[in-house]
Amino acid sequence: MKKQPLETKTILVIEDERPLLKVINARLGKDGFNVISARSVDEVFNAGIEINDTKVIDAERIQKALEYLEDLEKIDAIWLDHNLLGKENGVDFIKKLRKNGALWKKIPIFVVSNTESTQTIKSYASLGVRNYYIKSNHRLDEIIKDLRAFLDKNKK
Repeated sequence: MKKQPLETKTILVIEDERPLLKVINARLGKDGFNVISARSVDEVFNAGIEINDTKVIDAERIQKALEYLEDLEKIDAIWLDHNLLGKENGVDFIKKLRKNGALWKKIPIFVVSNTESTQTIKSYASLGVRNYYIKSNHRLDEIIKDLRAFLDKNKK
């Protein structure tokens, strides 16, 4: 019997540390995932578009924002750090995400963070986070394997 090829899944990775983000993106790509990445909550919800002092967004930036948002509609799972660039953290991201419509409410979230606070972990659990990994306690391979297994088990 011929094995079916794996369906390519898209992962949104939100991680503030640039070197770590590069490693995660490369590893997910090597494992056959499409990857979209961001380093802050604003970068996700504002498509990385900064509005200048004149409050004008040029056509190229609008096109970039539209393409980014189109990609976000195809997200199969989210890899989320707790501490992010800017004022908002991972909990803030999930609260905004869940308000953004039914499509976004069902996306599984895997928090991968160095924050070990019991209260923080409880906050994520109350928001429906799939898994919470302490970076220092889990290998990248293990997290990716869990992510793949979850997505394969819960095909859309």
